[in-house]
Amino acid sequence: MKSSLLEELYSKYDIANLKFGGIHDKLGDLYEEYCVRVLEDVNNLKLAKCGAECGSLEFQVFSQILEAYDIIDYSSIEKIEASTKIPHRETRGLSKTDVILTVYYSDGHYSKHALSCKQSTVAKIAFAEFDVNTICREIGIEDERLRALLLKHQNDKSAKNFTPEEKEELRARLLPIAREFVRWVITGSTELNPTNLVYPTAIIKFKLKKPKDKSDIHVESGDFDYTSFGVCSVEDYINGIMFTPKGTPRSGGFGTGLAWTYATGSGGYKIQFKA
Repeated sequence: MKSSLLEELYSKYDIANLKFGGIHDKLGDLYEEYCVRVLEDVNNLKLAKCGAECGSLEFQVFSQILEAYDIIDYSSIEKIEASTKIPHRETRGLSKTDVILTVYYSDGHYSKHALSCKQSTVAKIAFAEFDVNTICREIGIEDERLRALLLKHQNDKSAKNFTPEEKEELRARLLPIAREFVRWVITGSTELNPTNLVYPTAIIKFKLKKPKDKSDIHVESGDFDYTSFGVCSVEDYINGIMFTPKGTPRSGGFGTGLAWTYATGSGGYKIQFKA
């Protein structure tokens, strides 16, 4: 696992002894606490001030999170505080932000930053699951034909009943708002630079080992262990969803690059988006 802190947290949350069905929420809490502990560790800040370029996993996570917010001058930082206490959105819905970090500077000012923390054993994870009326209301979609096509996808649970012309029409009608659409899925907001901390502006994603046997009611030793991580700004994350490494627009998801699906029990009532 490469980290004594992660081993401590895996023990604290009793991951090895959890039943399979209840493990994902605990892993979410675990990695959020991990980010808080890493960001508040004064030793990581000391290393950064000394110009260290490599070190423990924790230092790498620390420095890459700050770099995602374009914080690269560590000399003026007095301290960093982090918290998982996140306010609700104005709609009373849950925030996409998981950790808020506050950076205090020696001249007395401070800055706050919102981080989305994800962990998964698979490449694509669910970011949003909403009914079409909510999607249209929050994104501001007034195109009734676009709404009708989205409703058809929702009701049919896929585009299986779409004609080739309808698929192309959906793609064309989404094109002018495709980036805002993806940004809303990822953050809950269409704004490019949101000031409200309920909307994250950077994402950290931890890759975990896949379980050996999903039918086993308990987790096997080594299942869900950390393997790697990545951090980037939301805008860079959106670029990775919508474009190939060569910069070519991805054709999937009607030009959004998202995977359109549904969760068990919500088929016909909501659309789920994965990225």
